[in-house]
Amino acid sequence: MKNVLKKLSLLLSFALVIMLISCKNDDGPKIGGDGGSFNVADGFYLAKVNGEGYTIANGNKLKATKVEADGFGTQVRDGFYQGYMFLSVGSYIYGEVFDQELSQELGGTASTFNDDESGNGDSYNGSYTVVDLSAGGTASFSVATAGMYLVTFDSDTEEGLLVPITDWGVIGGGVFESACVSNGFNSDIDIDVTSATEADGAVFSATGIILKNGEYKFRINDNWKIDRRSDNSSFDFANGYVALTNIGGSSLSALEEGGANIPISGANNGTYTITLTINASGQISVTLTKTGDAPVCTFDPANYTWGIIGAATQGSEGRAGWSDDKKLTYINGDGGVHKWRGVFPLAGGTADNMFKFRTDNTWATKLLPTTANVTDNTAEGTLSDDGDTNSDGQWFIADGRSGFFYIVISTADQGATWDISIDEASFGIIGDGAAGWGDTDDVVMTYDDNLMSASANTNLVSTGSFKFRVNASWDFNFGGALEALVFNDSNNLTVDNSGNYNVTITTADGGETYTATAVENLP
Repeated sequence: MKNVLKKLSLLLSFALVIMLISCKNDDGPKIGGDGGSFNVADGFYLAKVNGEGYTIANGNKLKATKVEADGFGTQVRDGFYQGYMFLSVGSYIYGEVFDQELSQELGGTASTFNDDESGNGDSYNGSYTVVDLSAGGTASFSVATAGMYLVTFDSDTEEGLLVPITDWGVIGGGVFESACVSNGFNSDIDIDVTSATEADGAVFSATGIILKNGEYKFRINDNWKIDRRSDNSSFDFANGYVALTNIGGSSLSALEEGGANIPISGANNGTYTITLTINASGQISVTLTKTGDAPVCTFDPANYTWGIIGAATQGSEGRAGWSDDKKLTYINGDGGVHKWRGVFPLAGGTADNMFKFRTDNTWATKLLPTTANVTDNTAEGTLSDDGDTNSDGQWFIADGRSGFFYIVISTADQGATWDISIDEASFGIIGDGAAGWGDTDDVVMTYDDNLMSASANTNLVSTGSFKFRVNASWDFNFGGALEALVFNDSNNLTVDNSGNYNVTITTADGGETYTATAVENLP
């Protein structure tokens, strides 16, 4: 069955046509609803069962489409096809039309796939239909709900996907929830369906969308992709494929699956009505109608250089104390909220090891337990304060533990109120240079009980790469170079030789900056 729907040679196609013509005299299913030919172009289609034959429309054509490659790039996968189409309730098969005849019919067994947390598919939040075509034959599969679908076919794995499109979303750093707060690349603004018919296709629309000074993309059902690899730590096509559920491009006139982020700035900043149309032939177009100027933000996060200071911290003076601040890193518009993040080594104890938060190395703007507009979002028992005994208020680690702690200061209302969260921080090594890029592949590092470092012994391979991240999440990660790690850097880390290594991540300034070493454990 491998590559059963790849393009046939002219000789093979001619032979199939002769075979099909000879079969028209038997008692099997007719080709076409009227037993005749299809007035459509050559190619691969989703064909609807119609009595003893099939109905094939132009809009049901599948087109050769790129899939996700290593990283976030795209790549051609021979034998992979995809299309956007309206499906009415009924039974369907996959098929190839050649010279206005159905030269191949391919049915299969359909099953529902929904939020599997292991194996392939775990990148998609929602449900879709998987059609197993490995058995061959012409057994049809059913569509129970009418609507717009993303339909795929992959000849190597011999499966098809039917993904219902409940809505599109616009996402990116250039998409703003309010005048000051960017949604970032973690949260969509929905573009809801306003009409959908088999004859006309579908229209999705949303109003009042603020776009300015950044980039954006569109994606289906709040999802970037569908991971159909049997081993999602590798991008080897032998393991399967990653179908893309997002579109982008250098401009709205050059949209494609997995395309580049779309830029917006300057005179194009504004408030928009966004209309995304899928016509009856499955072609996507997006129209932006400017309805007003972009609102002006009067809140400037650059005025809030949050830092942590106190006896629990390790400062540049080489001892715990109150003489210098350790800065948090600002994250622009993360999920519609301004956030400052940092991982800091803190000494435990309640009597002497206190800490506070302030901006610009002064006490002019500060966050204290006794401040009315501060909410403590910490896990119970992790963070306490001595507001009862100290009118100024200061925090401490409740149970006396020492180690790395992940601190987030955030505001969702431009500084009117603030939230603080603190959690134990566990550094991990992730990447195909270590144990893999999967969600649970982190090599956990052990805190070295010195208020400076964490380490792990692990195998590293020179043909792969890796990064450091905290609490198995990409919210706080390091790349760049081992000797000078950079927060959220796109450059991965490598070693020259494959082998077993002692890997250590260290801070010498209380958590403002980090370095790492990878020392090979020689036999």
